[in-house]
Amino acid sequence: MSVTGTDSHSHATLGLALLSFAAGSMDAIAFFALGGVFTSAMSGNTIVLGIGIGQGHFNTALHSFTAILGYVAGVGISSLSFAKFGRGSGWTLGVEVLFLAAFVALWIFAGTPASSLAMYSLISISAIAMGLQGGIARAIGVSGIMTVIFTSTYTVLASNFVERALAGDRPLLTVMAVRRLAALAAYLGGAVIAAIIVEHWRSFLPFPPFIAILVVFVGLKLRLITFDQNSA
Repeated sequence: MSVTGTDSHSHATLGLALLSFAAGSMDAIAFFALGGVFTSAMSGNTIVLGIGIGQGHFNTALHSFTAILGYVAGVGISSLSFAKFGRGSGWTLGVEVLFLAAFVALWIFAGTPASSLAMYSLISISAIAMGLQGGIARAIGVSGIMTVIFTSTYTVLASNFVERALAGDRPLLTVMAVRRLAALAAYLGGAVIAAIIVEHWRSFLPFPPFIAILVVFVGLKLRLITFDQNSA
């Protein structure tokens, strides 16, 4: 079964939104429960690292540094998957599912509050998963949607809107702009959901990113979700 035209755009938008939701919820989980770090947004994480070093809060700095190392490792794994072994995004996404499943299992096994070893393991596993996702988003190559960080999305949305308005182009919001807005809203939504869960159902906190990525993985296998990699 193949999808084209409007269906292809909507299915790709759904897939990118689910990836973004996973990253938003994982960043919120890490912020709330893993020492105030981020495991997908490395810009913010680098700032947390710098603040930790500057203020002498070396535990915080080490948490952030662990997340950065994990993320870089995840990107490296995804790059090997695509470049060396010729695997597609579906296979690499399956590896991310496995890491997120391990994250859920360790969370349940470690309990709350987690020991220092469990904390660093949870940070590392979740960061590797997000690094894999960052590599997947790069391979998909949709301009302005990295699914794990959204500074570029804000930049592209604002600049394209102003440029189209000045040029008199219509509609002001293109299909790609709607896709970027959907991804941004999903990232925000992931953080909102995680914040609600942490207040009321903390034992369920690790599940949103795992479920979101699992849905994308199954959707790709069933061709209910596609990534039209040539859209930019």
